Amino acid sequence: MNLRAAGAPAERPDAGKVKETAATPTEPTSAVAKLQAHFEQLDEGSLLRVARAVELARAAERRDPTDEQILETLRPRLRALRPHRVPTFQRSVCVAVEIYLYDGELHEEKRKGALGRQVLMPWWRVLLASPYRGTLVGLEAEYGKAVREQRWTDLPGIAERGVMAAADATEALLAEAAKSYGRRGELSSMMGGDRALEDMREIGVLLGLHPQLTPALERVRRMAGVEGGGRILDFTPAAVVAARTAYLNVHDRGADLVEYFFFGLMTLLAQPFQALRLVRMLSQDMSHVSGNHPARLIPARLFSDLTRTLSEIGRASGGPVMARRVWLLTCARLVSDAQMMIKGLAEEVQVEPNPEWQKLLSEARTRVMQAVDTFLLAALQDSAIVLPVKQSKDQKRSELRLEPDMAHVPTEEEVGIAQAATVLFTAVKKLMEQEGQERFMRSKEADLEQRLEIGINFRVEYLRARPRHSVALEQLRGVQKVLKGLPSLNIIRDLEYRVERTLDRYKN
Repeated sequence: MNLRAAGAPAERPDAGKVKETAATPTEPTSAVAKLQAHFEQLDEGSLLRVARAVELARAAERRDPTDEQILETLRPRLRALRPHRVPTFQRSVCVAVEIYLYDGELHEEKRKGALGRQVLMPWWRVLLASPYRGTLVGLEAEYGKAVREQRWTDLPGIAERGVMAAADATEALLAEAAKSYGRRGELSSMMGGDRALEDMREIGVLLGLHPQLTPALERVRRMAGVEGGGRILDFTPAAVVAARTAYLNVHDRGADLVEYFFFGLMTLLAQPFQALRLVRMLSQDMSHVSGNHPARLIPARLFSDLTRTLSEIGRASGGPVMARRVWLLTCARLVSDAQMMIKGLAEEVQVEPNPEWQKLLSEARTRVMQAVDTFLLAALQDSAIVLPVKQSKDQKRSELRLEPDMAHVPTEEEVGIAQAATVLFTAVKKLMEQEGQERFMRSKEADLEQRLEIGINFRVEYLRARPRHSVALEQLRGVQKVLKGLPSLNIIRDLEYRVERTLDRYKN
């Protein structure tokens, strides 16, 4: 299959932008500047009338190259006014992925639930240059006709068909590309590289999930009183109930749907901690549902689903969804909730022995324990971030090795990350002690103690050779805050005492 078989001209992925921004004669540029100056002087009502007229013309498929220029000059004020927009057919289709879009350059490593906005245009051009062009062009013409005839109630239905058609086309193109390196290379070239091709795969997944996913997230946003693309600032009881209901409807319909529901939910929230209210609300269901009802497994499943989502988000610190410190604290609260959930279910089993309840308890424990390693690994790595290391090349063996970085002063954010990591480590320790897994924790504690002891001993000896070395002192001040947050282990208290004594020695 040739992706350009439909007769569309071959273009680079950024060809459209090149044509629009290529060297333009002085006169048009001057005319656009004058037009922008004129629009800035218009009152709000006049500006909105102009914007609506241009958007209607564009959505009705009356293609005019000046439409985009006019809208570009209007966008700064339209962003502030946030009026009801008249979307084009393409924009209506892209509503299915809107929540997951971010602006700026593509992340080097593909992150699930995060799509670069810049990938949309190449993806759409790929569809229109494929054998599936006819279906999409036909739907776009139908959409434009409905706009011209002002049949507004028909637009959502046409857009929904467009989403499904785009999903089928995207899936088919990727399936064809998987069969041949040549076809895959052609598709990658049109998209702008393999990294953009990964986003195209995720677009196809989200389009397929759209009929169930988008309504669930929109209901949560609507119940929170948020319109348009705004974020949920206050996760009100009504919004919590809406999210709870949405999760009840999707939790057993496939892992992808559940995972993207949480990705979308956390993107909607201004504060990711708010998502954890769902855990507490659903945990309460256990005391209200009797017998072998599937809802009794919801808290355990919810923990498993949120854990998978948080693990994916946490792979890249400082991402667009939540900062690393917030991620660690969110995980800590999630682990604490899981501990209380298991404890409550275990108490119920003791009061009234029941084989089905015992089965629920066993599954809950299994799901929780599957997540422990991920959280412990993050806590161990980030607790030592205040004792930074750097890569150094061994000239004799021509290999890389790690050595202390004595030129880096830990920032406030890094100290905060390390302190949050101790909160997560402590939460996991309490959970494991409750579950009788102290032996498992001893090896992790020994690993953490060894990392900290080696780093601290090096800094103490370093100061003996270089008294009052400011970087070494700042690193010790940072690790002192970390030690205070760790569980009361003998060696940890010994290290804390040694650090305090060293800092006192060089205080003046």
